[in-house]
Order: sequence, then structure tokens, then C-alpha cells
Amino acid sequence: MVDGVITINNQGLIDTVNPAAERIFGYQSQELIGRNVSMLMPSPYREEHDGYIHSYLTTGTKKVIDIGREVRGQRKNGDVFPMELAVSEMLIKGERMFTGIVRDISERKDTEEKLREAMRRVHEQRIKDEFISTVSHELRTPLTSIKASLDILKSGALTNDPEKSEALIDIAQKNSERLLLLINDILDISKIESEKMQYRITRIPLRSFLETAISDNRVYGDKYQVRYVLGECPDHLSIDVDPDRMMQVMSNLLSNAAKFSPLNTEVYVSAEETEHGIRIVVKDQGKGIPEEFQPHIFEKFTQADSSNQRAIGGTGLGLHISKAIVEHHEGELSFNSSVKNGTEFYIDLRKKDRTGAYNVTQ
Repeated sequence: MVDGVITINNQGLIDTVNPAAERIFGYQSQELIGRNVSMLMPSPYREEHDGYIHSYLTTGTKKVIDIGREVRGQRKNGDVFPMELAVSEMLIKGERMFTGIVRDISERKDTEEKLREAMRRVHEQRIKDEFISTVSHELRTPLTSIKASLDILKSGALTNDPEKSEALIDIAQKNSERLLLLINDILDISKIESEKMQYRITRIPLRSFLETAISDNRVYGDKYQVRYVLGECPDHLSIDVDPDRMMQVMSNLLSNAAKFSPLNTEVYVSAEETEHGIRIVVKDQGKGIPEEFQPHIFEKFTQADSSNQRAIGGTGLGLHISKAIVEHHEGELSFNSSVKNGTEFYIDLRKKDRTGAYNVTQ
């Protein structure tokens, strides 16, 4: 047999082993017979095994018997390995015995792990390829506009037309800002992954912070004919955060809400005290996030709809960066989204003791 077969008595002592069991565990039969089968198990199963048998004999509750399951075994040399175990009960001359059939699945597990690793690498490569394609597009478009504007200005064709010259300068400036935002996002990703992003934590009043976020992003909302509205936010709430980094998060949430909202609608911003801390909410009235994309929403370099997203703009980095910033504050960035009700993003900052940050202050 390929599978190991071990029989034990009702005290857990080994009665017989077959050659396959000897090969699997690295023992000779004389080293096993008469000894407790727990010697073939790593901790904590070794210490708990006798309790399992006693519990079954007194209560009849089955945890392993007649139930095939994957467990861990331990060889004579101390190596711990995965195995499949099936245990059955039998009566021999009126004495209760147990038979365990063991299959070493180390090779299968190694193959599965290699397959998962290969799939992970393929997935990462696909994401990198998509990112390079996206970034190339995002870089090429503003650079082309900047170069075209500068070429026309340099030619002198508009020397006597200051209005058109000013328009070209404005185009070049806006596209330069777009390039700078992209480069800053890429640099932030690098800082996050190398754990070199710096934070300066200070206590700030929450309502004032949200009012500033709305004010700073109002022009962006106007661009998409969307109005930001501050809803409920008790005046006494304060948070301990890096204002610039948390403002970066708010700007990302507000800009996303504006981009994916219908024209002439409102994006609502609010905050409330919860049982565990403070929750900040940004809610839009858009179509919602596609259900199939929701598990990937915070992955870097991902976009829900590449064709639509490119028309709208963005590299798929903002939410990944925002989540990392919130988590550095020991908070959580999450969302709810549906086709009829739009999308709500939540920033949850939890309470700590008096010496900690993110407190709700009265």
C-alpha cells in the first residue's frame, strides 16, 4: 500500500503499523508498537490527543473518527509535514480499536504552492503590464499637449495673438500639473512600500478639516458639475492625524466621487462618533462600483473600466495610497456600493486610551 496504516487501542497506544507508515514517518515498527500515537504528531496536537480519545469514549462526540481531514504529522527527524488522515473504529474480540489511514501529501502541497506562486507572478506581471500601459498613456497625452503648445509658441505664429498664446500656455500648465500628480503618486507608492513615508501627527478639529477638504476640492467638483455638501459633523469631534496625508485621502475620495457622479448631483460628506471611534463618510450618487471589481478596488494599478477610466483620467493608484495612509493611522478605509444607491466610502479611526491618538474629545 502507498498509504500508511496504523492501528491503536482505546488508550492511544500503537498496535500495528504497515511498511508504508514506517516509510512516511521514518520509524521502524519496533520503535512504534506499544507507544502513544501522539509521538507522530507535532504540538499542540500531541498534547491534546489523549483528550480527544477520552472525550470520544465518554461523550461519543467525533472530531476525527469517520471524518477524513487534513492534519500535520511529524517524522522521526522532527520534520512536520501535511497529511490526509482517515480514522475508523473497530471491535476486535470485544476490544475497541482504531485504524488510521495516512497519506503524505507533501508533494501535492508543494505542487499546489508552486502553482499558486506561478499564478501570483502571472497576475503581478499582468498588473505591471497594465500599469505600464496606463502610465505610458497618462504620460504621453499631457507631454504631447505640452510639446504641441510650446512648438506653436516657439514658431512665433501667435506673436500677434496674445489671447491664443495665453490659451496654449494654460494648456501646457494644466498638463504639467497632471504630470506632476502622476509622478507624485508613483513616488508615494515607492515611499509606502519602502516604509519611508513620513507622518506628522497633530490634533485637529474634524469639522474644520472637512470644511477645508470641501473648499480645496470645490473647483474640481465644478469641473464635473458636482457639488460637495457637508452634512452631519458634531463640532466637538477631533482627530489626531497627519493633516496633509489625511487631506490627500479626502481629496482622492472627493475627486473619485465627482468623476463618477451624474451631472448636477451632490456628493455628501459627513462624520459621526461610533462605538469604537470616528467614522468619516463620502457618499456619491453614481452608478456604483461593478460587483466583480469590488474585491480589487484597493489594489494598485487597477481600474474598474479601463476605457471609461482613461476618458475620465487617473492611474488607479489613489485608493491604494489612501488605504495605506489610513492604515498607518491604525484606521480602516472601506466602502459600500450598489447600482441604485451609489457608493459610500468610510474612514474609520478607532478610539485609544488617553495617551493614544484618534480620540473622540468632549
